[in-house]
Amino acid sequence: MVAFEIRARFGAFRDPFTISQHLTLPFPPKSAVAGLLAAILGETDYLEDRRYRDFTYSVIVRNPVRRKSFSQNYINDYTQKSKARLTELSKKEWEKVAEGFRDKKNPQKPINRELLIEPKYLIFIESFFAEKQLERYLQEKRSAFFPYMGNSEFAAALDFVTISQCNIIDGEIAIDSFIKGEEKNAIIFEEDVRYTPLKMSTALDKQRKALTYAEVVYADRPIRLKQTRAMEMMTDRGIFRCHMI
Repeated sequence: MVAFEIRARFGAFRDPFTISQHLTLPFPPKSAVAGLLAAILGETDYLEDRRYRDFTYSVIVRNPVRRKSFSQNYINDYTQKSKARLTELSKKEWEKVAEGFRDKKNPQKPINRELLIEPKYLIFIESFFAEKQLERYLQEKRSAFFPYMGNSEFAAALDFVTISQCNIIDGEIAIDSFIKGEEKNAIIFEEDVRYTPLKMSTALDKQRKALTYAEVVYADRPIRLKQTRAMEMMTDRGIFRCHMI
């Protein structure tokens, strides 16, 4: 088991079920964490490496989730007719460039984006094939590629977290992380707690399309369950009880 904290001024983890809007999940999905591990270790082709899927993880949200929404215009259909647009660039047709290659027959539409403000997470990694190397890099504050919080423009800082003891516990437990979706019927609902069901990607293919998903429930406070099994981690940041996926 390896643990670390990651923090940044901004972050974004796109909800794969949004189409017209870029909404963000409140914490990094497993697929994003796999990319982070690959960045730390310097692996560029991790999407084709099953070892970057065959681990379990959990995440504790350390700062209150705050979001900011804004609208952003992109070049029209920037993935299409790229050769023609590159030709226009080479000819220095600056008016077309300045206008963002707008197509009057198919005018631009603003894209609504959502960002996380000052996100901070405690992440636990279990059964990772390069666990010892990962632990050493984190202790040395070393990363092959610069870590970021979902998008490359959101540079992040990493801190190694020491785990002194790790146990499996059973019974009525308050879970500090998300809980597995199949255990939602065991929730002891409390007033003033906001419960949010989420579906997030756990693995991506080479085109970065989701291969597998996990259903979880997240809350802004620990989720009390009538009966469950969880991992209890004693760390230098406190004691945390988590579900791993």
